[in-house]
Order: sequence, then structure tokens, then C-alpha cells
Amino acid sequence: METEVSGIRTLHVPAPGCTRMTLHIGAGWADESFVTRGMTHAIEHLVMGAAEPGRLESNACVTPFQTAFWANGPADRVGRFLGQVAAALRDLPLDRLARERNVLEAETHGHTYGAHEVLLKSRFGNAGPGLGMFPGLGSLGLEPEVVARHHAQWFVAGNAVLTVVGPMPEDLDLRLPPGQAPARSFGSWSAGPAWDRADVSDPCASIEGRDAPAASLAIRATAGALERRLRHELGIVYGVVPDLIRLPGTGRVVLQLTTRSAPGAEAEVATALIEELEHRGQVGVTADELAEDLEWSAALADDLDTVASHVQLQAERLLAGQPAVQQADARARVAAVTAEEVTSALRESLPTAMLLVPRDCTAPAGLPLVPTCAAVPAFTTPRLRRRLRSGLPAGAELGFADDVVQYRDEDGDVHEVRFDECVGVGVARDGRLLFGRRGCFVWVDPREFRGAEAVVQAIDERVPAELRFALS
Repeated sequence: METEVSGIRTLHVPAPGCTRMTLHIGAGWADESFVTRGMTHAIEHLVMGAAEPGRLESNACVTPFQTAFWANGPADRVGRFLGQVAAALRDLPLDRLARERNVLEAETHGHTYGAHEVLLKSRFGNAGPGLGMFPGLGSLGLEPEVVARHHAQWFVAGNAVLTVVGPMPEDLDLRLPPGQAPARSFGSWSAGPAWDRADVSDPCASIEGRDAPAASLAIRATAGALERRLRHELGIVYGVVPDLIRLPGTGRVVLQLTTRSAPGAEAEVATALIEELEHRGQVGVTADELAEDLEWSAALADDLDTVASHVQLQAERLLAGQPAVQQADARARVAAVTAEEVTSALRESLPTAMLLVPRDCTAPAGLPLVPTCAAVPAFTTPRLRRRLRSGLPAGAELGFADDVVQYRDEDGDVHEVRFDECVGVGVARDGRLLFGRRGCFVWVDPREFRGAEAVVQAIDERVPAELRFALS
């Protein structure tokens, strides 16, 4: 049932027992920048630190496009807790920011990234959804003015959804500051189907397409077919995991497939991934696969966890600018999908297909190697001379001209960062590590190249100072 509480869009499913309530805010770490990384997480900590859950199951989390505060327990206690969360969102306790720094650093210390984050970074560069590869705190992530501005921009009533499964608490006060979420924009990668080597332990793949039932059905069917073949028939993977990520406000999704492969089987698994995607672009799904998908969803329809998951998904849809769909209607939409629709969806998405393999993996058959960062076709800048004792690999070159720095790596790829698209500058003694929005990074070190001191000086003069941070 769709309603409204305290001016916030609300999805309520009455049910006996405890109340599961979540306040969803349509702001996540993908709405940060390279140097403000971590500020959404800081807001979550400030809010949770001001709430007293008592004897409740409660927590909060930050995902690419959402910050969620939730509790599960007796309705009155749940309502009281979420009321405290809303009060802290109305009057953010920024005075706690300094004390939370150590807590945030402790929480993120040692955290690393996985295949999902590498796929997103390869598709979106060093910005937006690509920031998941950089856990921790950016140089401006805990600056009070920066955090306050981010909070005022995103944590508003028009960018919130409340979900309630169970009895509705009485006398709820979840008022938030008025306002609507800013518009988002995303770059697109369409050089595929292609492959690249990356910092992943196992092959993985992604495509981008329209947000429709055919897309979610296609990725589930593809993962199922791959697991049957690669695990149960060939015994070369532990599993194949599908994932769907909505890009809010665009009507598009990113579909990802990750694997856990047996040592030595990476090239075979990589080839199977792209072959299955291409095959689905020709045949769609079978009648048996569609029936199995519907049978599974119908069997779990009345399970309370399934109901709660569906409501959470509808909150995500509302925050992405789409209408909520009743659970029965969602199943009916999937039932109406035809093999031709799946075929069309995947065929349309294949130019965005990106396959990543471990760096020591042999080349998968039949695909071109296309660097997923902003590599350029040719080295166009004046080259700096390498020092005699340079420790860089053979073939490495550094070039600089006016507002662009280029670096040719040992594979011959030319990486480029222009000053006007620089998102961060790591500082280490005399060297500078430039991060470009489109995914490239270039290391400028006077110890490796003669004349690089002038490049460092140009970087310091022409790239905004707030983008600089110390390299650990």
C-alpha cells in the first residue's frame, strides 16, 4: 500500500508481529567525488550516533545510490528509533565529526575492493559508481562545510522513501528538510564487446541496458546457464553471481556477472562468459527457464523475507524515478516477457559488453583488447627523457604539453589525464599521481624523468589545490 508519512513517500505492507521499517535516502557514495569520498558514510555515522536503538535490531548502510536506516522490533520502539534518526537528519550533529574520524578510519581500514567495484570503475572511471574502488576517506570527506553542503543537497524529503512491513507505528514524526534530489548524469562505455586485463582474481563481465523485466530475467538466466555448464558439467567454477545496479534517473541498469574460477581455468571461463552473453542475444530465454523463474518467485511469494525484499526493491525504484509495482504485478510482468524481448535487450546491450580477466590470464578467444580507461590512440605530447637509472619498465614514456600529461605503459597503451578533468592529485615527496575522471592515472616522478620538475610545478599551479592529498 502506497501512502505518505510526514511528507515522505511510504510503502506499507501490513503484517502481524514485529515491524520492519527502513528510511531510504537516495544518496550514496556514488554521489561523492574522488576527494570527498566517505562523506555520506560520515553522515550515516553522525545520525546513528544520535539515535538510541535500545533493545532493537537496527543498523544503517551506504550503497552506491542510497543510505538506509532500519530497525526491526516492536512497532513503538521502531517508531521511536526512526524518529530519532529523522531528528538527527533535520539537525545534523556536525560537532561529532572530529570524534567520528577515528571510528570511520577503523571501520574502513583494510577494506579492499572486489570484482563488482572493478567492473564499475572500468565502466564509469574515477567518478560516480566507479568510486567503489577507493574505499576510505577522501581529503575533503570530513570537512564540516563539505559534509554540511552534501547533507543539505541530498538528505531531503523529496529524496526519501519509507518502507514498513508489519504494524505501522503510531504518532510517527519523520519530517525531513524540504527539497528534491539533484539530477545525476553518467558517462557511457560502448566499445564492446571487448576485454581488458584488470586487478581481478577471476573473470567477470558487465553490460548496460534498459531497465525492464527482460533485463533482470536475462541476467538470471545467463548466470544459471553458466553455472550449470561451468560448475556442474565442467567443474571449473565454484559459482556465477548475477547483479543488477540501477542508474537513477536514466531508466538504465548495469548487469554484472562475477565468478569464482578454478586455478588455470580463467581463460576458459572468460570465453564462456562472453559466448553465453552473445548466445542470449540470439536465442533469449527458453520456455523452461521462464517457467522455472516464475515457479521460484511464486513459491516464495508469501515468505515475509521475500515480501520485505520486494518492498525494498520498490523503494529503490521510487528513488530512481520509477513507479512502485505490486508484488503480483511484478510477477505478471516477468510472466509476460518473451524470448524475443530478451533477445532484443541483450542484442541492444552487446556493444556495452565488457569482459575483465586477471592480469596473468591469456587472451580470451574472439574479442578485441580495448583498454577500459581513457587510453588514447597515439602519443602526441613532447617526450621527457628517462633517467639512466630509471626503474620503470622498458617502453615506458612520459609526455607533457600545456594542459595534458601522457604516459605510455609497458603494453604500449597511452594513458592521458588532462588538467581540466583531473579528479585527484596524490602527493608523495616530489612526485605527483594524477587521477583522471575517465579512469586513467599517471605517475609523474622527477626521479624517473628529466624535466618532470616542470610538470609537477604545472600540476601544482593549474590543478585546484583542494584536489591534492598525501599518498600513504
